[in-house]
Amino acid sequence: MLELLLTLTIATILLGIAVPRLMESNDRVALQSARSKATVAVSAARAAATRFGRVSTLVLDVAGDRLRVEVDTSSLGGQPPVLLRELDLWTDLGVNLRASDPVICFDPRGIAVASGPCTGQPVVIRLDINGLQDSVMVSSTGRVAP
Repeated sequence: MLELLLTLTIATILLGIAVPRLMESNDRVALQSARSKATVAVSAARAAATRFGRVSTLVLDVAGDRLRVEVDTSSLGGQPPVLLRELDLWTDLGVNLRASDPVICFDPRGIAVASGPCTGQPVVIRLDINGLQDSVMVSSTGRVAP
């Protein structure tokens, strides 16, 4: 009985050490995935602008922790934007989203521009989960900086 109690005590101590490390590892993976998804969303917004020959927008919804790619796909322009892609970072990965600017606009050449609600300035997309942080920098030309 004493040996069983000792074995259980050692197993509990080892689990107490291993579980927090595994949880932190999961958080790092979620953060890397969120960074990758944010980078893909920037690329998708740029590609949509060049494909449709219209200004496309990447909406950074920090209240809902979502990224949306929208573009007017009508032949004459001036129609309400069409949602091309939406990513919910909180529901999918448990990651919080913050940004220095809520919207990034790309012109038909795929370059970030000042248009409507967009400033055309560099934007920092900040991601965090349980104290771990990462960021994606979108330059004033619309490229993702390393």
